[in-house]
Amino acid sequence: MLGAINGLFVAGLAHLAIGGIAFLLIMLAEVIVLFIRLASLRQVRSVRARGEVPQIDTPISLSILWCSLQGLLFFFAMRTGNTAIMVITAAHCMGLVGPLCARNYAAPRLALLLVGLCVLPFVLGAASTGEPLMLALIALLPGFVLGVLQLMGHYRGAMLAALSAELSNAERARRDPLTGLLNRHGLEGVIQSVSRNQVFSIVCLDLDRFKPINDRFGHAAGDQLLCEVTNRMKAALTEGQVLARIGGDEFLALLPGLGPEETQTTIGAMIAGVSGPPYAVDGESLVHIGVTAGFACFPEDGCGFTELHVMADRALYAAKKAGKGFGARYEASIAA
Repeated sequence: MLGAINGLFVAGLAHLAIGGIAFLLIMLAEVIVLFIRLASLRQVRSVRARGEVPQIDTPISLSILWCSLQGLLFFFAMRTGNTAIMVITAAHCMGLVGPLCARNYAAPRLALLLVGLCVLPFVLGAASTGEPLMLALIALLPGFVLGVLQLMGHYRGAMLAALSAELSNAERARRDPLTGLLNRHGLEGVIQSVSRNQVFSIVCLDLDRFKPINDRFGHAAGDQLLCEVTNRMKAALTEGQVLARIGGDEFLALLPGLGPEETQTTIGAMIAGVSGPPYAVDGESLVHIGVTAGFACFPEDGCGFTELHVMADRALYAAKKAGKGFGARYEASIAA
């Protein structure tokens, strides 16, 4: 926007100083392109607000057209021979280079094209005056192009580093640092992506006999045990099924596409895996551990993640009281 305003300002000054119709036509064309660009920008924002991916062919074409108009303005302004106009034009031209590189760092060839459309006509216009000092601009052009490439490389490196750090921080915020599983926050994000027309089950799992082992052998052994248990439970799941650790020895599983019977089968596989071969702790001792589960199904048992989680947790509590080591589905009789 500021670049467009500056372009109109330079064209207006050139017209006032020199007269003629050329700068008036350039101003008219810039105003038309500006309004089209604003309308295109509003459309892109509207598409993004709907969560869709906008088409960028039109914005790119308009950017190329606008830079071509700027180049035309620079060419004629430098040919005026008016020192004040030439200085203002040079300042405007150089002022465009940084923003063009910064906004298009992800597309270096496009950025170089846009910069070239502005700078080359400026250089040619200055050189066509025949002034020796203006001719020197041609000799400076290769160094300028190299500087532009370095500037784009700097912007690209800085932005990619920032995006990488942001993605890394976001991933750490949704992951359990010990097991690498999703945490509660991460699982809620996955839940939101599940289609409301698809059946799914929420399973709460709690390890049996873990606390005495953790107290006896220490937290380091307990952490190792949790990691091994995680691997066994994950081995019982298939693609698209998600396991999360929500704290201590408590886990939560999301099983998309599974009804009550299939969920019970999957829970049985997880329990068998966890309670199978003994675990080695402190280098020599072997221990056994089990897991109890409670689950609730959508849409039969509830309509939302929070509601289903509460139901699955109540089913887990009832299974613990009933003897542990098995999976129980939520029933209305255990709601109280």
